[in-house]
Order: sequence, then C-alpha cells, then structure tokens
Amino acid sequence: MPAHAAPPAVTLDDGVPALACGTRPQLLHGPALAVSAQQLAPVPAGEWGQAGPDAAVFRTTFDLATASGTLTRAAVVRDADGAVRLLDPSWDAAALLAATDPAQRHIYTSGPAGTVPFTWSALPDSLRALLDTRPPPGSGRDGLGEARVAWLRGDRTLEGTTFRRRASVLGDAVHGTPVYVGAAAGRYADSAYAAFARRARSRVQAVYLGANDGMLHAFDAAAGRELFAYVPALLAGALGELTAPAYVHRAYVDGPLAAGEAVIGGQWRSVLVGSTGGGAQGVFALDVTDPADFTAGLGALWEFTDRDDAALGNVMQAAQVARLPARSADGRPAYRYFAVVGNGLDSGVADGAADDVAGAGHGALFLLALDKPPAQPWRRDTNYYRIDTPPGDAALPDGLGAAAIVTDDNDVLRHAYAGDMQGNLWRFDFTVSAPWRQRTGWQPLFVARDAAGNRQPIAQQPKLVYAEGGGYLVLFGTGSLYGRGERDPAGFRPQSFYAIYDDPAAPARPAPLRRADLVERRADGTDDATSFVVAGRRATIGSGDRPQGWYLDFSSGAASGERSIASAVLVGGKLLFSTVVPGRAPCADSASRQYVLDALAGLPTGGDGLPLTQGGTGVLLPDFVDGQALLLPGPRNRSVRQPDGRVTVHDTTAVVRFGAVAGAALPAGASAATWPAGRLSWREVANWRQLHRFAVQGRAR
Repeated sequence: MPAHAAPPAVTLDDGVPALACGTRPQLLHGPALAVSAQQLAPVPAGEWGQAGPDAAVFRTTFDLATASGTLTRAAVVRDADGAVRLLDPSWDAAALLAATDPAQRHIYTSGPAGTVPFTWSALPDSLRALLDTRPPPGSGRDGLGEARVAWLRGDRTLEGTTFRRRASVLGDAVHGTPVYVGAAAGRYADSAYAAFARRARSRVQAVYLGANDGMLHAFDAAAGRELFAYVPALLAGALGELTAPAYVHRAYVDGPLAAGEAVIGGQWRSVLVGSTGGGAQGVFALDVTDPADFTAGLGALWEFTDRDDAALGNVMQAAQVARLPARSADGRPAYRYFAVVGNGLDSGVADGAADDVAGAGHGALFLLALDKPPAQPWRRDTNYYRIDTPPGDAALPDGLGAAAIVTDDNDVLRHAYAGDMQGNLWRFDFTVSAPWRQRTGWQPLFVARDAAGNRQPIAQQPKLVYAEGGGYLVLFGTGSLYGRGERDPAGFRPQSFYAIYDDPAAPARPAPLRRADLVERRADGTDDATSFVVAGRRATIGSGDRPQGWYLDFSSGAASGERSIASAVLVGGKLLFSTVVPGRAPCADSASRQYVLDALAGLPTGGDGLPLTQGGTGVLLPDFVDGQALLLPGPRNRSVRQPDGRVTVHDTTAVVRFGAVAGAALPAGASAATWPAGRLSWREVANWRQLHRFAVQGRAR
C-alpha cells in the first residue's frame, strides 16, 4: 500500500455500542454532569427537600427507537451514612420545550456573513436550496422547504402526514455530555477581565447540549427553559432526512462540547466550541457570553469542516481553549486565542465533501483562531494552524484525539499531549513561535503495545500530574468502542492503562519509550471476578535510571474485551477510571469496572493514603458506565501543627457513577486522602512554569 494512502476507516455507530444488540431497553441514560452547589445560582424552590445540597446533576435520557430525548436537573444529596441519593428532577427540558410556541423559539444558524435566524425568510439561498430538497440528499426539489424549516423549529402540524411524527421535539443525545457555563473562571487578574467577571456573575447560568435533532441547545440551568438553539450550517444538507416518515436514526450534533474564555475584538468573551461527532466532519464556535440574548454578542463565530481542510475527520473528543503569544505593535504583551482540536477519526474517508483523500488520514492537531471574522476564509498559517504527525501504519486506522495542555504562569500554551488510534503518544511544542509545523525527525514519546507487540489505540484525552523531582506523568488508558464491530470477540486484544514520564526540559530521547522501560503492575483475577488484586513493587518514577512510568494490563483483556474508553479523573493524589467489559458474545450486555490507584505509583492505596504493594481494585459494577465519574467534594480538615512543624490536610470526596441502563447511582464509595500541607507531587498539572520551577528547586508551596 502506498505510504500516502488513507488508512482503513473506523465504523462509527450512532447508538451505544457498549449495549446489547437487540435487547436494550427503550430508555437509556447518557453521561452526567455534576455542578456543585457553590457554583450554582439560587436553586429551584423545594429542589433539595430537607437534605443539604451537594450538587445538581444534569443528565440525558433518550429513546433511540423514537429518536427522542430529554435533559433533566436533579439534586444529589449524601445521607448521614455517606450513601448518595439522586432526588426527583426539578425540571425536564423536553416537557418544557413541548409547551413552547415554535414561533417564539430563538434558533440560529450561520450564513456567509455571520449569524442568521433559522427561519425560512432569513436563510440564505444556499441553505434554502438544501432544505428544499427531498431526502435523501440529491433527490431534487420538493417545494417543502418552508414547511420543513417550520417542522425543525418544532411545528407539529404536518406530523404523521407529510413529515415524520415525533415523540418529542427534543432529539436524543447519545454521545453528548452537558456542559455548564456560569460565573467566569477567574483565571486572570487584569482589570478588563475583572470587569468581565463582574458582568458574568449576573448573567443567566446555562447548560449546553448537542442533540440528534440537528441542534445545539442552551438551557437555563435553574429553570430548564430553552434560551436559544444553534443549527450548524454544515449539517444543512442532511436535515431533510429528519423529517422523512421513513427516517432511520443517524447522528447530527452528537459530539463533545468545551467552554472557555477568550479576547475577541478587544473584549473578553465566553466561548463554546462544539463538534458534530459522528454526524459530520466539522467543529463550530459560539459566543455564549450572554446566553439569554445570543445576538447581543458575536453569535456564531465560525464553522470549520473537512471542506476547509481535508485532514479534519469526525471529532469525537472535546477541544481545548488556549492562548498563545501574538505580535504587538507597541511591544506590550499580546495574545491570541485558539480552539485546540485533534483531527479525530476517518479524515481519509470521502464523505461527500471535497476531500483530498490522498492528503488525509494521518493524525493532526489543529489550532483554530477564535477571532477569525465569519466572512473571512480559512487560511492555513494565518487564521489556523495544522501540525501533522508522521504517517503511521497504513493498515491501521489513524487519527489524533483530544490534547491535554500545559501552560505557563501567564496561562500561555507551552506543550500539548495527545494520543492517536495507533497507540502513539505525542508531545507538541509551543515554546517556539508560529507557524507551528511538523518537526523533522519527530517521533512519539511512547508507543502503546501489548505484550505480543500489537498496537493499542488511545481514544481518550490524557491526564497530567506533576512527577516527583520534575517533569510530568501522562496518564491514559487504551482501547476504543466506536462501533459494534469492536464488540466482536474475534477481534479482542489486551488493553492497558499507562503512566508515561516526560520532562520537556530534558534532551530528546533517541527512541520512543517501550513497555520494557516501565514498571509493571499486575491485575490478578478471572474476568468474572468481583474485583482484582493489583500488585507491584514500589518504585519512584522519573529521570535517569528510574522506571520511565508504569503500566497495568487489564486482566483477561483478550478474552473479555476489557478496555478504557473514557478519561480518568484525579482527586487527592488518586487516579479513578472505569473500563468497559463487552463480554464474550457480540450481543451480550456490557459491564464496567472501577479502578482506584495512586496516580504516581500505579498501586492501590491503604487507609493512610500511601500506596500498597498489593491491594484490591477493579470492582465489577452491575451496569455499563458511560463517561467519567462525578466527584462531590466533602469537607477539608487541617490538623494542628505538630512539634516538628508538620501540618496535614485530609479530604473526603464522594465518587458517583450512574448506570446507562438502570440509571441509578452505582455503589462507588468515597475517596479519602491525607497529605502534608503544601505537597505538590500529586497535583494535576495546571501551570507549567511554576510547577517546573518547584521541581527544579525542590520546594513545595
């Protein structure tokens, strides 16, 4: 096969590949979002009942048979015995939307010059032509464009005759996770940002969700009413299929969302970067500074698709918002803000766009300028940058996932770490000036392979922690589950979880790290065991002759198909992640396992929070868990100062997971941690220069 040929495609499923083929229940539950009581506006009257508030959980429920769904808000409380309970929802977005006059909804899309209302009279001719076409696309005009737009807005007059009858105006959200935007993040100290933060305190707090009704929805977090909706113009050619009486479920706005803050046009703004996931090869950015009045701001900032750059695929993981230095006429510090996006899956697949297939199919990291004017064409090395990874194995699928970013004292991007579908872990260097391109002789930091040498795909955003003595540990699991073909036991391969050491300030290694450079952690137990015993020798990870990381192979992975598809979470020095266990039959129900390990050592911990040479973890859960665990922080207690001057801090955090089928809170327990006050070694990386300085000087703050 020629070196430039596109690798094989990953078959994307518009449903939930982890669940059984023909026996799944009608109602399923998607990933949940927990927002602490301290972050929320005044809660709805009576929501908490007699219990004290811990958090509100925003969660999707959907029915693939009817292509319908909803989003609810419910309180989570902890009883005196530590048990976690989910109370009845205080609102249901689908019910509220059903009671809304379609003509009064605030729905928008993008035209050649910027944001336009999603009404027939306001749409540009190019979008009208696409919406006036009978499905499937390319079947010719049918004169129903205006009625079709009315149906998409929620008008149900022609349902059951001309158009499909819906169970709900709000569509299903299979892979979308709600994103909450409330007060400003508080990351900067300048006066302009302080003024922005003061204004943000009084705005309507919103929850955003993409759905397979073709829209990104913004809901009032307190009341549940829809504030506005956005229809990505890149989906316009496929919207007609939604109205067809013989509609077959497919993905639309079915990708992840990410919120951030950026200076655009000299003003601080809250921005939302979204992806259409398996629905199309594209991403979009919105100004959500004032969700109650979308058009009072900049509205839709831009859309970026594979028509703009053929290396963009189906983006299945969330973007990041980052700032980088910019040229300044007066010599003062200036910055430009970008959406940092891995190119995703199947960029080499011709999907109807003008793909240069021969130039696509590899991994790539995009930096998309958030300040690009809507009418300005995309130009590489001007308003966007693309850093290609070297071509990999042409016999395997490729594509880069989400990046974990490292910033300096000024929150300027310094490095980004991301993995690809061929098991390569890459570090991208932004300490040099633009334009950023592939470096000569560039090689991955590490290549994930099982004991037999088979490559292991990395399909999640890595996590970073500060390593003892300087540098970082990059933490990630392997395995993917994008389509039902990956449930076939004939294709199961062992998968693993890795911690890889890296110090960007050290000289480059002559070759990528291998598993022989890491210390092993063993999981002993059969694939049907209720838990595993994880064991290994204590070792300090770091530079020189020390192990360059650790790895844990999932027990019986080749037989059970166990794999890690969702990013871990970090709390109190502990690494928490769940795996999916598809089982030995292609149509069996999947289960999940929950692991809790010391992030630096890769070993279970004892009651004192210190790593053990062996201990139990990998608890089998009675339901499939979709997404990350939810963390409910508890009280933090500081001890009195000891005679030797030591002070310790004790945290207890409730860990909550919800099953996708039953929907109930699963027994996940709590994570307790005790450490010396000021200790940095367990911390998740948030500031590159500051943490590196502490590492070099051997100091703790």
